[in-house]
Amino acid sequence: MNTNLNIRIFFLTLFLSLLSLTFYITASNAQPGTTVTRNNPECTGNGGTITPASAGDACEFTPDTQKLTFYRLDLCTSRPTGPTTSAQVVRTSCSTFFKNDSGAETEVKKGIGTAIGTASDYTALPYGTYTFGVVTMGSTFKFTTSQLFDATMSDRSNSSTTCVTKVSSLGTIYGFENRINTAAKSNVDCTSSATAAETTIGVNTLTMDSDDDCYHAVTFQGTHVNIDAYLLESDLTLVDGVGATDTDQIKNGVTGCTGGADHGISRIIGVMPLAKAIKITPQTSGLQIKYNNTRGITKSMTSTTNMIGYFDSAFFDFDLIAR
Repeated sequence: MNTNLNIRIFFLTLFLSLLSLTFYITASNAQPGTTVTRNNPECTGNGGTITPASAGDACEFTPDTQKLTFYRLDLCTSRPTGPTTSAQVVRTSCSTFFKNDSGAETEVKKGIGTAIGTASDYTALPYGTYTFGVVTMGSTFKFTTSQLFDATMSDRSNSSTTCVTKVSSLGTIYGFENRINTAAKSNVDCTSSATAAETTIGVNTLTMDSDDDCYHAVTFQGTHVNIDAYLLESDLTLVDGVGATDTDQIKNGVTGCTGGADHGISRIIGVMPLAKAIKITPQTSGLQIKYNNTRGITKSMTSTTNMIGYFDSAFFDFDLIAR
């Protein structure tokens, strides 16, 4: 069969489904100097009735639906050099497979495949063996979820055993600003019989240290591989000031590490080694992107027992395989 025809057939069948290979999508160095694991544990009872985390703690669970926006996917024959405050990621060893400058929003449900973009967004890859991927996506995520608990929960004003996502009065909210637990910043509704609504969560820091300094570049420790993640401005470089004092981070209170703003961050890039090299040959009919959001959303508690402060984004699982 003609190779171009093989690829075109695949354009119509690209999908998302389950697999466990962690990729998340939260420096002045080409590669981050800090490696971290998940920020929070899995919620007890995830996938069914959840037991609340202790006051002041947080845990991760499966959202009903999650939306993310893909902009670009490159496959590389060697590790690309990561972005800096003055330079984009170096893709000289890479070939672009998917690109949509306007962004292709994709809805993900656990166990259900979803197409990404359209056929015109894809380009056939040259034959060869690819060992790294570079994924570019938007820095905001959308969630809709309704979660049952084994205790009565509160959103500060209402109480029931089921809490749902709601639209925050602030519109897009950011994980950093949510550390200030005020009702105005809440995207949680525990009203009895409330209907879940879509909430939009922006990422303006990948993780924070004990001094609340913000990391804009981190290596996330995945299930099978470690992924270098970077927060980028629209010009696809790191925010000015990253690494000015400490590697990969901006100090608490400095622009780029304050609440309530995106600080110009519009993209997240992940540079990921492939757990299994992808070989593109005349027999390759395409690629599959497999996804697992078993722990895609975070529930963060206030200092009051059984009171939820906000929902936040969490790591998500992601893999690429050849067909």
